[in-house]
Amino acid sequence: MNSINIAVCDECGSKFLKSSSEMKGLCPECASVLYGYRDCKHIFRDGKCIYCHWDGSKSEYIKNMK
Repeated sequence: MNSINIAVCDECGSKFLKSSSEMKGLCPECASVLYGYRDCKHIFRDGKCIYCHWDGSKSEYIKNMK
């Protein structure tokens, strides 16, 4: 996996695979919570989702929404 395929979420700060999210600046989790986009079916291994690379981070805003 090279850095060209990785982005940093503007909301939670987690790295994620660009191809895993429908939004350019948000990981699948934040895009789902904030805008209702399809979320990843997260399976974590070694602290990251094997599908989208999200590390489970949540911004204070999203923590308060859930």
